[in-house]
Amino acid sequence: MTEQQLINQAKQGATSSFSQLVALYQARLYSYLLARCQNSYDADDVLQETFISAFKYLKTYDAQWQFSTWLFTIARRILSKLKVVYHSTLDAITGQQAAVEENPFEVDRYNIWRLIKQDLTPSSYDVLWFFYAEQASIKEIAHIMDQSESWVKTNLHRSKMKLSNNSELELLLEAK
Repeated sequence: MTEQQLINQAKQGATSSFSQLVALYQARLYSYLLARCQNSYDADDVLQETFISAFKYLKTYDAQWQFSTWLFTIARRILSKLKVVYHSTLDAITGQQAAVEENPFEVDRYNIWRLIKQDLTPSSYDVLWFFYAEQASIKEIAHIMDQSESWVKTNLHRSKMKLSNNSELELLLEAK
């Protein structure tokens, strides 16, 4: 069954179709939220709230956008509403840095995103995340972030430039 068929059935009240949509997007959305939240409990709460809102407002979904774009838009709005802490606690960051210093070439993708987060503002981080991790188009990112496409392009370029000045991160990315 295609994603659009699942959406159409879910709009008509088929909870099993919505459950399949949740299964399709849960891991991707959780990865994004885990990188944005202070801990896994906050990420779980926002994830749950996102899917509850998506189910509640499913009839308002506009098929001109990808379903993932719509879900990430909801998640970002919930994060903003709840004012979830963007940066990890100092201890968590220090622990991440210590692990990188021990063996910088054995860093998984999640840890690279943690390092990137330290150098960027929340909106710059989100632009990079949606562009690289979610492979969203500039237009989709602009929609998710409620910004113009020019703003997204500029922010993406500036973020890349800022990260290119980070020699530690550059080494890690080259090792991948």
